[in-house]
Amino acid sequence: MSITYPDKRVERTQHALKKALMKLLAERTLHKIHISEITEEAGVSRGTFYTHYEKKEDLLDELSEDMLEEMTIAFRKPYEQLGMVDFRSLPAESLVLFDHFLENKAFYQLMLGGTSDNFFKEKMIDQLHYLFRKDYAFYFRQIDAEINLELFCTYRIHGIIGLIVEWIQKGFDKPAPFMAEQLLHIFRFHTESVMIRH
Repeated sequence: MSITYPDKRVERTQHALKKALMKLLAERTLHKIHISEITEEAGVSRGTFYTHYEKKEDLLDELSEDMLEEMTIAFRKPYEQLGMVDFRSLPAESLVLFDHFLENKAFYQLMLGGTSDNFFKEKMIDQLHYLFRKDYAFYFRQIDAEINLELFCTYRIHGIIGLIVEWIQKGFDKPAPFMAEQLLHIFRFHTESVMIRH
C-alpha cells in the first residue's frame, strides 16, 4: 500500500492562513474578523480559503488542534519509553511541556489571556484529562487509600492547568526550566499539616 504525503502547497497555504488568523486575533476577537481580511493577510483568494475551510471557526479549530497535538507530544516526552515514572528520580530537563508553551508563547497568550473566551482552555483541560486518564495508572498504595482516585486525578489536572495558565497570564515571568523543577517538587510534596494565619 502506498503512503500518501500531504501536498506541500496545501501545507503552505494552510500555514499562511493560520499565521494570518493569529495576527488578526492579536488585534480583535474572532467574530470581528472577516474571511476577506484573513485571505488578504495570507495572500490567498477567498476561493482558496473555501477550498480548505467552510468558515473561519474551522480554521481556528484546526489551529487549536495542531497546538494540542504538539502539547500532547511534549506532555508525553518524559515517559514515552518508560513503563513507570518515579518523580523522585525524573530529571527536570525531561519535562519539556513548559518549553512547548514558551516556544508557542504568542498562541497561548492569545488563547488563554484575560481577553479570550474559554473555548481553547476547555479543549486543553479536556486533553489533559484524557492524557492523565489514558496514560497514568495511579495506585492506591501510592496515596491515601481513602482518597477517591477520580477526585485525585481531577485535583492533579486542575493544579497543573492552574499553574500553566497563571504562568502564561503573568507573561511567562519565570524560565521554563524553573517551572519544570517546581512542578516536580510539587508532585513529590505531600502536605500533612498547615499553619493558620491570624
